[in-house]
Amino acid sequence: MSFIDFGVNLARVRIKSGLSAYELSLRIGKDASYIHKVESGKINISLKAILKICEVLNIEPVELFSPIII
Repeated sequence: MSFIDFGVNLARVRIKSGLSAYELSLRIGKDASYIHKVESGKINISLKAILKICEVLNIEPVELFSPIII
């Protein structure tokens, strides 16, 4: 799994949850550009941030690490 795969999964789940990148960033205490960078695979994300995102989106971490099925 690449950072891009992770980012695509995050964007998919975030959109499905009805949250904008800005709204998610506010809820996890990060800047909106952070979410955009994670979703585009440009930066690494900490386990702490992953767990916080999962808490906000009410998902299990495995959903973010599952292979992308096209």
